[in-house]
Amino acid sequence: MKTALLVYANGTEDIEITAPADVLSRGGVKVTRAAVTASGNEVTLAHGTVVKCDKNLNDCTGPYDLIVVPGGLPGAEYCRDSPKLIALLKEQQQQGRLIGSICASPGFVLATHGIITTQSATGYPGCCDNIQNYTGAGVQLSEDGKIITGKGPGFALQFALTLLKSLCGKEVAQKVAAGMLTALD
Repeated sequence: MKTALLVYANGTEDIEITAPADVLSRGGVKVTRAAVTASGNEVTLAHGTVVKCDKNLNDCTGPYDLIVVPGGLPGAEYCRDSPKLIALLKEQQQQGRLIGSICASPGFVLATHGIITTQSATGYPGCCDNIQNYTGAGVQLSEDGKIITGKGPGFALQFALTLLKSLCGKEVAQKVAAGMLTALD
Protein backbone atom coordinates (compact mmCIF):
# COMPACT_ATOMS: atom_id res chain seq x y z
CA MET A 1 0.00 0.00 0.00
CA LYS A 2 1.28 3.46 -0.93
CA THR A 3 1.73 5.97 1.90
CA ALA A 4 1.41 9.74 2.08
CA LEU A 5 2.28 12.23 4.80
CA LEU A 6 0.07 15.33 4.68
CA VAL A 7 1.16 18.22 6.88
CA TYR A 8 -1.33 20.54 8.56
CA ALA A 9 -0.38 23.84 10.22
CA ASN A 10 -2.41 26.58 11.82
CA GLY A 11 -3.51 28.78 8.94
CA THR A 12 -3.23 26.09 6.25
CA GLU A 13 -5.62 26.74 3.33
CA ASP A 14 -8.49 24.30 3.97
CA ILE A 15 -9.13 23.00 0.45
CA GLU A 16 -5.43 22.62 -0.39
CA ILE A 17 -5.02 19.90 2.23
CA THR A 18 -8.56 18.50 2.32
CA ALA A 19 -8.66 17.75 -1.43
CA PRO A 20 -5.41 15.72 -1.40
CA ALA A 21 -6.43 13.88 1.79
CA ASP A 22 -9.78 12.94 0.25
CA VAL A 23 -8.53 12.00 -3.23
CA LEU A 24 -5.54 10.00 -1.97
CA SER A 25 -7.73 8.11 0.50
CA ARG A 26 -10.24 7.30 -2.25
CA GLY A 27 -7.33 5.96 -4.29
CA GLY A 28 -6.32 3.50 -1.57
CA VAL A 29 -3.35 5.45 -0.23
CA LYS A 30 -2.64 5.22 3.51
CA VAL A 31 -2.77 8.88 4.53
CA THR A 32 -1.10 10.15 7.70
CA ARG A 33 -2.21 13.62 8.80
CA ALA A 34 0.51 15.36 10.83
CA ALA A 35 0.28 18.60 12.79
CA VAL A 36 3.15 21.05 12.32
CA THR A 37 3.02 22.38 15.87
CA ALA A 38 5.36 22.35 18.87
CA SER A 39 3.17 19.73 20.51
CA GLY A 40 -0.23 18.15 20.17
CA ASN A 41 -2.09 17.15 17.06
CA GLU A 42 -4.81 19.77 16.61
CA VAL A 43 -4.70 22.71 14.20
CA THR A 44 -7.07 25.41 13.02
CA LEU A 45 -7.07 25.91 9.26
CA ALA A 46 -7.31 29.28 7.50
CA HIS A 47 -11.11 29.39 7.45
CA GLY A 48 -11.75 28.11 10.97
CA THR A 49 -11.92 24.35 10.40
CA VAL A 50 -10.42 22.55 13.39
CA VAL A 51 -8.60 19.34 12.48
CA LYS A 52 -7.41 16.63 14.85
CA CYS A 53 -4.47 15.08 13.02
CA ASP A 54 -3.30 11.49 13.39
CA LYS A 55 -0.07 12.60 15.03
CA ASN A 56 2.34 15.45 15.54
CA LEU A 57 4.96 15.88 12.81
CA ASN A 58 7.68 15.42 15.42
CA ASP A 59 6.49 11.80 15.79
CA CYS A 60 6.70 11.02 12.06
CA THR A 61 9.66 9.01 10.83
CA GLY A 62 8.75 7.73 7.37
CA PRO A 63 9.63 6.79 4.80
CA TYR A 64 6.56 7.93 2.90
CA ASP A 65 5.93 7.53 -0.81
CA LEU A 66 4.61 11.12 -0.91
CA ILE A 67 4.80 14.20 1.32
CA VAL A 68 2.25 16.98 0.69
CA VAL A 69 2.77 20.57 1.87
CA PRO A 70 -0.24 22.92 1.49
CA GLY A 71 -0.26 26.67 1.27
CA GLY A 72 -2.22 29.32 3.07
CA LEU A 73 -0.83 31.91 5.42
CA PRO A 74 0.54 31.68 7.99
CA GLY A 75 0.46 27.88 7.46
CA ALA A 76 3.15 27.88 4.76
CA GLU A 77 5.36 30.01 7.00
CA TYR A 78 5.01 27.53 9.87
CA CYS A 79 5.96 24.76 7.44
CA ARG A 80 8.93 26.78 6.18
CA ASP A 81 10.13 27.26 9.74
CA SER A 82 9.83 23.58 10.78
CA PRO A 83 13.29 21.94 10.94
CA LYS A 84 11.62 18.52 11.17
CA LEU A 85 9.57 19.07 8.00
CA ILE A 86 12.54 20.44 6.06
CA ALA A 87 14.64 17.43 7.08
CA LEU A 88 11.88 15.06 5.93
CA LEU A 89 11.50 16.91 2.61
CA LYS A 90 15.23 16.90 1.91
CA GLU A 91 15.42 13.18 2.68
CA GLN A 92 12.35 12.63 0.48
CA GLN A 93 14.08 14.38 -2.41
CA GLN A 94 17.39 12.57 -1.88
CA GLN A 95 15.57 9.22 -1.95
CA GLY A 96 13.74 10.12 -5.18
CA ARG A 97 10.28 10.01 -3.62
CA LEU A 98 7.36 12.31 -4.46
CA ILE A 99 6.76 15.77 -3.00
CA GLY A 100 3.57 17.79 -3.53
CA SER A 101 3.37 21.50 -2.75
CA ILE A 102 0.68 24.06 -3.54
CA CYS A 103 -0.02 27.80 -3.30
CA ALA A 104 2.48 29.65 -1.09
CA SER A 105 4.47 26.56 -0.11
CA PRO A 106 6.42 25.97 -3.37
CA GLY A 107 8.06 29.38 -2.91
CA PHE A 108 8.00 29.71 0.86
CA VAL A 109 9.01 26.13 1.70
CA LEU A 110 10.56 24.30 -1.26
CA ALA A 111 12.44 27.14 -2.98
CA THR A 112 13.55 28.73 0.30
CA HIS A 113 15.22 25.48 1.35
CA GLY A 114 16.73 24.53 -2.02
CA ILE A 115 14.31 21.69 -2.73
CA ILE A 116 13.19 23.51 -5.88
CA THR A 117 16.22 24.93 -7.67
CA THR A 118 16.14 24.72 -11.46
CA GLN A 119 12.96 22.64 -11.72
CA SER A 120 9.88 24.18 -13.32
CA ALA A 121 7.30 24.94 -10.66
CA THR A 122 4.18 26.97 -10.03
CA GLY A 123 2.56 28.53 -6.99
CA TYR A 124 0.50 31.44 -5.79
CA PRO A 125 1.40 34.72 -7.57
CA GLY A 126 3.47 36.96 -5.32
CA CYS A 127 4.58 34.04 -3.13
CA CYS A 128 6.92 32.50 -5.70
CA ASP A 129 9.40 35.25 -6.51
CA ASN A 130 12.25 32.93 -5.53
CA ILE A 131 11.23 30.12 -7.89
CA GLN A 132 13.79 30.34 -10.69
CA ASN A 133 11.62 28.62 -13.33
CA TYR A 134 8.15 29.78 -12.32
CA THR A 135 5.60 28.64 -14.91
CA GLY A 136 2.33 30.07 -13.64
CA ALA A 137 0.62 26.80 -14.68
CA GLY A 138 -2.35 25.47 -12.69
CA VAL A 139 -0.46 22.29 -11.84
CA GLN A 140 3.19 21.66 -12.73
CA LEU A 141 5.00 18.32 -12.68
CA SER A 142 8.79 18.71 -12.46
CA GLU A 143 10.92 17.39 -15.28
CA ASP A 144 12.02 14.43 -13.15
CA GLY A 145 8.41 13.79 -12.16
CA LYS A 146 9.16 13.91 -8.45
CA ILE A 147 7.90 17.37 -7.46
CA ILE A 148 4.30 18.36 -8.15
CA THR A 149 3.29 21.96 -7.55
CA GLY A 150 -0.08 23.68 -7.69
CA LYS A 151 -0.92 27.34 -8.20
CA GLY A 152 -3.59 27.83 -5.51
CA PRO A 153 -6.97 26.90 -4.03
CA GLY A 154 -8.84 26.78 -7.34
CA PHE A 155 -6.50 24.03 -8.54
CA ALA A 156 -6.66 21.87 -5.38
CA LEU A 157 -8.69 19.04 -6.95
CA GLN A 158 -6.54 18.92 -10.11
CA PHE A 159 -3.44 18.98 -7.89
CA ALA A 160 -4.80 16.11 -5.77
CA LEU A 161 -5.64 13.99 -8.82
CA THR A 162 -2.16 14.63 -10.25
CA LEU A 163 -0.63 13.50 -6.95
CA LEU A 164 -2.71 10.30 -7.09
CA LYS A 165 -1.81 9.68 -10.74
CA SER A 166 1.91 10.07 -10.01
CA LEU A 167 1.68 7.81 -6.97
CA CYS A 168 -0.74 5.09 -8.10
CA GLY A 169 -1.02 5.39 -11.87
CA LYS A 170 -3.40 6.87 -14.40
CA GLU A 171 -6.04 4.11 -14.16
CA VAL A 172 -6.50 4.60 -10.40
CA ALA A 173 -6.65 8.40 -10.76
CA GLN A 174 -9.19 8.18 -13.60
CA LYS A 175 -11.38 5.84 -11.53
CA VAL A 176 -11.32 8.19 -8.55
CA ALA A 177 -11.99 11.20 -10.80
CA ALA A 178 -14.97 9.47 -12.44
CA GLY A 179 -16.40 8.57 -9.04
CA MET A 180 -16.17 12.24 -8.09
CA LEU A 181 -17.93 13.27 -11.33
CA THR A 182 -14.87 15.04 -12.69
CA ALA A 183 -12.09 14.20 -15.12
CA LEU A 184 -8.36 13.77 -14.86
CA ASP A 185 -6.59 16.46 -16.89
